[in-house]
Amino acid sequence: MSRIWKWYNKLSYRRRKSINISASFIGIISTILTILGFSLKDITENGWQRLLGLIVLFIIVYVITNSIIRNTYKSSVSLKIHSMPVVIAVGDLFQAAGYKVIGCDTHFDTRVDDVVISKTSLHGQLILEHGDMDDIKAAVEKRAQELDLQKNEEGLYDFPLGTIVSYESNKDKQTYLMVAMTEIRRVNGHYKAYSSMQNYESTLHKMWEEIDGVYAGNDIVLPLLGGGITRFEAGSKERNALLKCMLCTLYSSGIVFNAKITILLFGNVEDIPLYDYKELFNSFNIGDKNV
Repeated sequence: MSRIWKWYNKLSYRRRKSINISASFIGIISTILTILGFSLKDITENGWQRLLGLIVLFIIVYVITNSIIRNTYKSSVSLKIHSMPVVIAVGDLFQAAGYKVIGCDTHFDTRVDDVVISKTSLHGQLILEHGDMDDIKAAVEKRAQELDLQKNEEGLYDFPLGTIVSYESNKDKQTYLMVAMTEIRRVNGHYKAYSSMQNYESTLHKMWEEIDGVYAGNDIVLPLLGGGITRFEAGSKERNALLKCMLCTLYSSGIVFNAKITILLFGNVEDIPLYDYKELFNSFNIGDKNV
């Protein structure tokens, strides 16, 4: 029995939920039959064929339930963390409504040349398509003065990880919260964005605190931070692990935003079991079981 229980606990939340619903369905049938004067014992005594029929029925209900849950939460899931609505979904950050968080390097560099900053990164797209380079530089300069920072030998500022630079774009009339996520290093003549899981977690904690000071009640939209070209010192990290870290640091920060938090994922999300996040936060006693 213990082996079955261990096997059951290793299953995804979606599969366990499907099994529970299927078992409940069979239980309801059993109750109805009992009310009508029958029982599962009576049925099984009439032949193994009928017992097999119950097993087949269980499997059919399981397959249908599992398919419904998978399709329903295929591209989005809604949670509540400290009573805050949190949505994880597939989408385009630049098309979403709300203050948009953009991961940048600690210099908030503006050299979009596929050497320092990739043109296809969100940082690069912000500079090339959604903002004005001079205005962005001015916003960075203003934030540096607020923090009393001095330029380094390369003429750039070294912002602490997690620092937010708020930028209101006159080009698309959107507000962007640029966050210092990674350190740019030059390796063999190439610039690469680096972090570590320890820095990643502390950066997220600082980021939530900084966002709390500037979001002004507006909804907040974030990408899966660290899920792009960021290189982690201990090796690449799965997107699922990064997403859990983002949500867990939001919880552990103790900050309660009076707004909706949306984390947008890009591309295929088959590697991220979205429905399982409902159980993750229920286990912390912070999820709303009715969502």
